[in-house]
Amino acid sequence: MMRFLSGRRSTIEVNQAFSTVMAMVITAASALIALLIIFSGHITTFLFHSRHAFILTVLLCAALFFDCAFEEMKNLLRARRLNKSWALFCLSRLVPEIAATLVVAGCLRSFELVSWAYVVIGALSVIGGLTYLNFHLEVTFVSPTARVAVRYAKFGLPLLPGALASAISLGADKYVVGCYLGLKQVGIYSVCFTASALTFFLTGPINDVLFPELSALYDSGNSESFRRRFAGIQKFVFGVSVGAAAILVIFPQEVLRLFASREFMSGSTTLAILGAQGIFMAIVMLYAVILNVQLRVWSSTIFWLASGLLIVLFDVLLVPGIGIEGAAVSQLIATAAGAILLIMAHWDLFRITFKSEWLLQTGLAFAAVALLAISCQGGSLDLLHSALKIITGSMVFLMCLFITGFIRFEDLRKMISAFA
Repeated sequence: MMRFLSGRRSTIEVNQAFSTVMAMVITAASALIALLIIFSGHITTFLFHSRHAFILTVLLCAALFFDCAFEEMKNLLRARRLNKSWALFCLSRLVPEIAATLVVAGCLRSFELVSWAYVVIGALSVIGGLTYLNFHLEVTFVSPTARVAVRYAKFGLPLLPGALASAISLGADKYVVGCYLGLKQVGIYSVCFTASALTFFLTGPINDVLFPELSALYDSGNSESFRRRFAGIQKFVFGVSVGAAAILVIFPQEVLRLFASREFMSGSTTLAILGAQGIFMAIVMLYAVILNVQLRVWSSTIFWLASGLLIVLFDVLLVPGIGIEGAAVSQLIATAAGAILLIMAHWDLFRITFKSEWLLQTGLAFAAVALLAISCQGGSLDLLHSALKIITGSMVFLMCLFITGFIRFEDLRKMISAFA
């Protein structure tokens, strides 16, 4: 829906598209829910180790239904480029959802009641979201049309295998680690993987805004604005990802100390490898958007399928021999190969929008942080000292970007204006 509503559309077209997509999503979700209920006995045994946890499967189905409906409402706001409304829309669900689940979990200590709280908040969010869209955007339900359904299906269905493969590529290594090394190593690797997301955590929110924005420019044939907008975002993403990678690679123990207890210090090498991988992941996420903007849906699907298969293959080869570091290496190899492949597929765009001096400028800043770490080796790994090292390293990296000219005051003004 985002891809086709990114330009100017009348209220009638928006209502028709929204109603058709919601009908498609609800139908697909209902079919999946039916399968979950039919095989609920096997599912509850696998997930909850009990065939008597049928109510949890029902709650899972309800949560799936409300999550799908809410996601499509978010996508409508993203497609219309109502970024502030989209952000407030997300927070209006996340804040009460987190508060309710924490209160129920802390006071009642019941997994089933926590699930009920999540489902209730999800239902209220869908009702509130529909009310908001109706009053503020005049979005109402109309009869779905086959023409619109076919149009979206041609674009959306080929993306489903790729979406599944991308989920596998991001999570399969945890299952491989659990299979070969046990749950303790899964816990350590999961913490490292979560911490490494600092390297590309901004890319996801940026892509939420970038996709409909670039789609509108691409469809209108405004190639100069398209390249200029992408170049600015690419520079920002690259600078942030290299800076975050510098902290994770050079101060992995300090980062883990902030995220977890000392028992997780054995994952410092894994975190350093995943930190380097994050730079390539940021590039992959950025250029994957271009595939979807250009409606190259099969290319996107094939890319994620190949990436998922490559990660699983290297996991099976490396994890038994070198442990969780092997899972991190497999992520690094697959993601680096994917980044190179996507860059080659968009070489003309990359050549115009990526400046070679960025590598030298960010490389010097990376080296400065490494020199800082060498000069302050040793010391305690308590929370205060770990935080001070990370903050100091971040400031050194940022200062070096100013000194080398990677960041200029003009860039700051543009950034402030964009956020405003």
